[in-house]
Amino acid sequence: MRGIWLHDPRGVDWQKVMAELYAARMNAIFVKFSTGGAAYYRSEVLPGSFYAGRDEAALCLAAARRYGIQVHAWRVCFQMKDAPAESQQRAVREGRVQLDRSGRVLRPSYRAPVLCPSHDWNRSLEVRATVELATKYPFDGVHLDYLRWIDAEPCCCATCRKRFCRDTRSTVASWPRDVMKGGRLARTFVSWREQIMTRMVAEISPAVRRARPSTRISAAVWPELASVRRDRGQNWKAWVDAGYLDFICPMNYSTDPAMFAKRLSEERALVNGRVPIYVGIAAYKCTSGSQLQQLVALAHSSRAGGWVLFNYDERFRTQFLPYLRN
Repeated sequence: MRGIWLHDPRGVDWQKVMAELYAARMNAIFVKFSTGGAAYYRSEVLPGSFYAGRDEAALCLAAARRYGIQVHAWRVCFQMKDAPAESQQRAVREGRVQLDRSGRVLRPSYRAPVLCPSHDWNRSLEVRATVELATKYPFDGVHLDYLRWIDAEPCCCATCRKRFCRDTRSTVASWPRDVMKGGRLARTFVSWREQIMTRMVAEISPAVRRARPSTRISAAVWPELASVRRDRGQNWKAWVDAGYLDFICPMNYSTDPAMFAKRLSEERALVNGRVPIYVGIAAYKCTSGSQLQQLVALAHSSRAGGWVLFNYDERFRTQFLPYLRN
């Protein structure tokens, strides 16, 4: 795979994009078509639909088919980016968003609330939205991002407290102090967060495969598994081992060749050939086309199954595409 992520599909000249990718010998594009609160197509599941008479998904697919380029529908899970203000406010009122230790709504990404994975309604939304992506259009795959808790500190919402106590049969005397770092239940809480996120993937994957068996399911994941399990509850190795994913895209966003190669070596050992690894490369961090070429060459020499670049924008077009063509 020689792919790229595209962050915003609205108003894109799809014929131009696909022609440029084809000329650079690229064969896949990951397009963000939905978030935890909005869709960039006419959706029956998500409240904020940015369909304005131009079907971006259909146009994207038509152009991609002409050039033989795979299209993976990228979903930013739980993030309420671009959700209508009313939807965001309702989620806050209903206690469905992640909170910090002071009870304030966490807004670390996109300046929008983040839905809490412990809440049943939110989990149902993730399943329904992903199935809709897989079935509404003939995408080659669905690509899940932000399958992790949004902060290293615990979400301190009421649902997390209730579910944690029920699932682990723990008694919390002081909330949230008991589950914070150094608290008497901190380790139990870290393990519980990981189980919640793995359960989410275990619900999405079979639902998509039942609805459209040909859809490939993938995830953008963080490198350095031990730390991301501890800090964000993301155990992508468990997802791979259980067969929930068809491939992973570790976001190895370092431009240091030694660090990049080290992370990829670790990931290959953990996956052990169960699924392909298409390594994420931070083109936006590169200062030159030759630096990007070096990282791409490292991905090849390290025997990754391919790579995905972040992100298709004007700078990428003008500064980096010529190097990939050559």
